Amino acid sequence: MSKLKLLCPCLFGLESILAGEIKRMGGDEVQVSDGKVTFWGDSSMVARANLNLRTAERVMIVLGQFIAQSFEELFQGVKALPLENFIGEKDRFPVKGWSINSKLTSVPDCQSIVKKAAVERLKAKYGISWF
Repeated sequence: MSKLKLLCPCLFGLESILAGEIKRMGGDEVQVSDGKVTFWGDSSMVARANLNLRTAERVMIVLGQFIAQSFEELFQGVKALPLENFIGEKDRFPVKGWSINSKLTSVPDCQSIVKKAAVERLKAKYGISWF
């Protein structure tokens, strides 16, 4: 894997401090917005960020981005993501979620749809009928 888009949520007001930490670590194309900082880095940057960032709540890899105004659009959008690059045939993967300014307000329904779409994608990629 080459460059990955990374996203670090943080407490409001700490964005510029977090951006400085990321720049000092060598993160590329650092962008600050309310409550989060995005940047680019390789897989070693993911590990370094997880170990060294003091003001980030977590370090997430952005697999893709799409607009979903219905559950079907959510399903199809997740199914199109390259999940097999990160989830192995025998891996477990919990799905956590939240809803902020979304038409899809039922978090449990969204989590269920995301999990189902991911399983369908991985079943097709790995050629197995049960995941």
